[in-house]
Parts: sequence; C-alpha cells; structure tokens
Amino acid sequence: MCANSTSPGSLARRTLTALVVLVAGVAAVNVSGSGADPQPPLPIPGLPALPPLAAPAAPAPAEPPGALFGAYVQGGGNGTDVQMAAVESRERDLGRRLAIDHHFYPWDKEFPTAREQADLQAGRVPMISWNGTLNLGIDLGLQDDLIKTRADAVKALPGKVLIRWMWEMDGRRKADDSGHPALYVAAWRHIHDVFAAEGATNVQWVWCPNATAFADDRNAPAYYPGDEYVDWICADGYNWAPGRTGDQWRTFASIYGAFYDWGMARGKPLMVGEFGAQERNPGDKATWLTEAREALKTQFPGIKAVLYFDAKHDYDWRVTSSPETLAAFKDMANDPWFTPDPRPVLAAASAAPAVPGVPIPVPPLQFLPQKAPDVPPQPPKAPQPPDAPDPTDPSGYPPAPG
Repeated sequence: MCANSTSPGSLARRTLTALVVLVAGVAAVNVSGSGADPQPPLPIPGLPALPPLAAPAAPAPAEPPGALFGAYVQGGGNGTDVQMAAVESRERDLGRRLAIDHHFYPWDKEFPTAREQADLQAGRVPMISWNGTLNLGIDLGLQDDLIKTRADAVKALPGKVLIRWMWEMDGRRKADDSGHPALYVAAWRHIHDVFAAEGATNVQWVWCPNATAFADDRNAPAYYPGDEYVDWICADGYNWAPGRTGDQWRTFASIYGAFYDWGMARGKPLMVGEFGAQERNPGDKATWLTEAREALKTQFPGIKAVLYFDAKHDYDWRVTSSPETLAAFKDMANDPWFTPDPRPVLAAASAAPAVPGVPIPVPPLQFLPQKAPDVPPQPPKAPQPPDAPDPTDPSGYPPAPG
C-alpha cells in the first residue's frame, strides 16, 4: 500500500530477466478439479446454528443470484486463536457467519494453519492471499520445493480453498517482484501447474489486480494468466478520501465500473477482494456502504463474492468506526442477496488448460519494454497507530497467524 519508485536499474533487470523467460518458455499441465465437501459447521455461542452443507437434492444453477459475503477481520495479534476470536466476534455483531474468511500470508510463511481448518469446520470458505516473490525465480523452478510443500498441505484440507496469489501485482509496491507482465503470467501458471501436478485440485484460483488498473486503458489485463488458469476474476478498490490528500470521495460503483465491464467479458465469476471507506461527515461511511450494497444488487449482479477489509491499516476501514457504520454493514450482511448457497460457485472444477504446454500469450516484442508498465496511484504511507500491523511485514498486510 505504499508507493515505490521504479529505478532504471530495476527496469534493466526486468528486461533482462524477461528475455531469459522468453527463451525458457513456460509449460502447463492438464488437470481436472475436485474437492472434498466442507465439514458440517460447528456452533458458535450466541449465533443461530447453520444447516450442514449436505449435497443438494438437485443440480443447482451455475450462476445463482446473489453474492457470497466475507471479510478480512483484523485480530489483536498473530495467533490463530486471536485471529479466529476476532472473526467470531464480528459474526456475533452481524448475527450471521461469514461465507468467506480472508487470510494473508507472506511468500515464505507456512500455510495452511489451524485457521483454515477452523474455517472449514465452521462452514466458512477460507481465502488465502499469498504474497509473491521474484517472479523469475518461480519461472525457472527455483521455488518448486516450497510450492510443492504448500500444495501438499492444501491438498490435505477437508474442503475447498481460494488462493489469491500476488494480489495487486500491477502496483508500484510489487513492481520489482512482478517485473514485466509476461514474467508474472509465467509465474502464475507455474504455481498453478505445480499444485495441479501435486493433486491439489481443491483450489480455486483468484486473480486480483487493483480496480483502478482497468480504467483508461491501464495495464491490469496485461497480467491476466488466461482463462484456463483463473477461476475468479477479482479486484481491490477503496474510497481513499478524506484520508489521502488529493483524493475525491468516490462511490463503490465508480470504483468498480471499469473492472466489471472487463471481467464480465471473460465469463468468470467476479469478486471484490478488498473494499472499504473511511469516516468523513457523520453518517457518510454508513451511506457509502448502503450505496455499495444497492450497486452490487442492481448494477453488478455478476460479482459473486464481496470481502470487506475490516482493519485499521494506513487508515481506519473498520466497520466499528461508528455505530451507524456497523449498523449499515450488518444490514448489508443480512440482505438476502448476500446469503446465497456457496456450493454452486465452488462446485466447478478448477480451471485448467485444455491442452498441456500452453505458451505464454505475449508476442516476443512485448518482452522488450521501453519503459516501466503504467501502474495505478498508490497511497502515501500514513503514520502507523499502535495497534496497526508491522509495516515491515513482507506481506504488506496484517500479520499472518503464528
């Protein structure tokens, strides 16, 4: 979430490494997807019991109306118990269980942990945001042992999991690791293929740039790994005013319009991976959430999952920032539009190439950029409050469970 300038040296490095990948190429494997059914939910004191996720009596429609409702809920520490206590506390505030619980992990942090197990036992779907590393090392197979270890552990989970690898790859903060978009595409495909080769077919892959990177011919589509490698098309977008100097107050619809138009043409379910607003005048944040709720129902019915960023990171996005905001968020959570059956959208096999060995879909001349790729503006780093995540954490987000 902080801005980093791109030096001429790093651009030269990306150009050189892109040429290496052009020679090396990238391979793909064909695999079908499947996954164990989620376990029956466990009760939480103070919440109504949920029905077990038994198989439906008849096939459900491929695209049921409504959207899955989830969040990242910031805990008061790194431990799994603390993290899960924060999730359960928010669920009691809302009077319902989250459909998707969002977790963040640095590249080299072990996962899954007890947190994913707890989600599956409680009837939630875990989404792992797994941060990246230097894409060239992945492309050349230098990270295969780590990737295989993660794949084997995920394979052992008793249900489906969403993996959102190297989100916001189009931003300045991740430019040095992403390099040229072709390097990112190759790395994504390589990770997908290692998981497939290990038999971790209980994964659905979530590709998630910044929502702003779809507007005005910006560069998010250049990072798209291809329909055969993506299950969900996602974007992150925030209303940065009034905290970020120079930003105007923006509605949810204005933030996500360009992303929605592009994503709907791909024929994939769409996701809002992170969204949020800050307090301004009394009631403004609550009104913003109510307007977002209505926009999702009327303007963006193709968005099948929305995850709020319920945290104090750079700015205060928390839903408890005012009583009015919490009430609006509770109303949104309990709107029937956001309580659909999760099984139809999770039942599909994971995306896989129809023919093994799909090449990188970039003409050779695109491996020789004359300048760094355009990136959306990133916010300046704000002073960290005492309870904020460690800004040196390589994930760029709240600490992962210990």
